[in-house]
Amino acid sequence: MAVVATVEIARGTGVSGRYGESYVFTRKWIIRVDSPSTPMDSILRAPRVTFGDAHPELASHKLMEFDLAEESGDGMVWSVTVKYYIPPAELTPDAATGLPKDCWSASAATTTIPVFKDKDGALIVNSAKDPIEGAERESSDFSIVLTRTYADLSWSSQAAQYSNTVNATTWNASAPRTVKCAFRSANKKSLTGGTGTDASPYWEVIWEFQYRAETWDFKPWDVGFNQLVSSNGTPTASGNLRAAILGADKKPVKSPVALASGVAKPAGSAPDALTFRLYPETNFSVFGNPS
Repeated sequence: MAVVATVEIARGTGVSGRYGESYVFTRKWIIRVDSPSTPMDSILRAPRVTFGDAHPELASHKLMEFDLAEESGDGMVWSVTVKYYIPPAELTPDAATGLPKDCWSASAATTTIPVFKDKDGALIVNSAKDPIEGAERESSDFSIVLTRTYADLSWSSQAAQYSNTVNATTWNASAPRTVKCAFRSANKKSLTGGTGTDASPYWEVIWEFQYRAETWDFKPWDVGFNQLVSSNGTPTASGNLRAAILGADKKPVKSPVALASGVAKPAGSAPDALTFRLYPETNFSVFGNPS
């Protein structure tokens, strides 16, 4: 049960192409065996070419496909046909690791988010200059997606460190805190080598980087029913006591009042927005730059 002859033939070989795509070179071998029970793996390896081999004429074109077919009807003669073309970018292995290179893509999703300013930066208030509570708008958030391969479980510690964090410094020309990182998935796969019969396991991990121009900070209105006062009840930003805000009738107000440094603003004043940084800030340089 062995291969007894291997001959490369011209019949069935050639080159094809399509506008905007690489050439596709086809080579073919006839394989003779001494027994119909000869393992297909032995027959497939007979031409001594493997996945990723460069074409003899154009080194940029790599062996990407093969086909093994029975030719004689009795299992004694077989053909092996292979195709060479320029590998897609996402299948081009990294020279240092042998794993597929980073693959960047983009997506978008429409969500509803709170809003407190209009397109010109003016506060959204009613005619009495009170904030309009519950104001929302649609936001089409632009996301960049990174598919990265890992040889081991090192991605898990990165997922814990970077997921649900925002960029501490400018990243991909985006200002600090405008991009939020999210770990999306990890799938264990096998990278076939040679003629496809051997495999090396690796992890394919997907990261998403969601952009929001107004940052991912939380910005509620600075309004309330209480204000800071001194020990004698005088409203002051340095006070360490709290007291109800009284209206013109000397009774506690029934709707929230605009505040400034913890003290009620004059009646009719527009409120300001507070800023809270909800997400930890990390350095995204570990992910490189989208390309």
